[in-house]
Amino acid sequence: MIDFIYANQGVIEDSEDFLGETYQENAQALQILNHYDALKIEGVLGVENQVDKVELSNYLEDNLNDMLDSNTLLLYDLYYILQAFDLIGYSIDSALNVTIQKYLNSSSHVDGGFSPINSSNSRDLTSTFYAYQIYDLLGIEFPNKAIHENWILSCFKIDGGYAGNSTLTSTLLTTYYAVVLINELDSVDALVSKSKTLEYLNSFFINDTYDLIRYGGYLPMDIAVFPLLSSTYFAATAIDCIQSSNLHVDATVSWVLDRQNFQDGGFSDKYSENNQELSSITTTFYAFNSLMLFNSLSSLDKDVFMVEFNYLILTIVLVVIGILIIVAYIIWRRRRV
Repeated sequence: MIDFIYANQGVIEDSEDFLGETYQENAQALQILNHYDALKIEGVLGVENQVDKVELSNYLEDNLNDMLDSNTLLLYDLYYILQAFDLIGYSIDSALNVTIQKYLNSSSHVDGGFSPINSSNSRDLTSTFYAYQIYDLLGIEFPNKAIHENWILSCFKIDGGYAGNSTLTSTLLTTYYAVVLINELDSVDALVSKSKTLEYLNSFFINDTYDLIRYGGYLPMDIAVFPLLSSTYFAATAIDCIQSSNLHVDATVSWVLDRQNFQDGGFSDKYSENNQELSSITTTFYAFNSLMLFNSLSSLDKDVFMVEFNYLILTIVLVVIGILIIVAYIIWRRRRV
């Protein structure tokens, strides 16, 4: 898995130390590497892989300042840039800290909720979630907790889920945001209806033990056919906040582990035994965090070797065997002579 992450280093030509293609992927990759103390890997001949913290921090800070100057900074991107700083141990200066605080405050609404960008009049649960996480990374108390909490609770829907705002329909993702936020701001007991929300979350679980491909995962939406690593993480995390005894630990862990691609070491949302998508840093991140949630990261320490059937490899093996037989026959004939 670590090799897979480093294989995605420098895919953006602006920085050879940027991991993945987005600020999100970069921070997610850093979180995994940081967990395994693998930001620098020593090999027999010296350093094999490393993240240059200085170069990466300079690259990220330059981009951050550019987006602040042009007023194009999304709270979503701001969170992942600041998280990357935190993971590599880089501290921004006080002036930039103050600028970010002002940007956050101008994205807040007086009656609750945050806009994705401070030039927008709209607000949503996603932006509010990231705003809270940003304040936490800055070490600043989240302002007007009660007002924002009431606004989050107003996004509750009759099906037990929470919507992006009071006018939209509920989704698994926004329900995850609501549950985590309420748990952080107050307690899950403050949810409008814990039992209905728990029922809503459990409705995404694939409980058919005969469905070997899907059993153990959680669907991203009720009309979806296949569970995803991301939706499984969101559902499991929210359920764990409310009532962990409702989790199907063994089934979900087995399902997550089965998503690892033995070809590259990463994880992907494969849909069948013979049809699997390419691994990505984000799917690998959600697999990693799901296993961490269930205290099952040690499962990745086991080496499982698989060989995928391939006609080219079969042909090469047969040719090599044929050559060895011919050589052995020639040697045998010469000895007879």
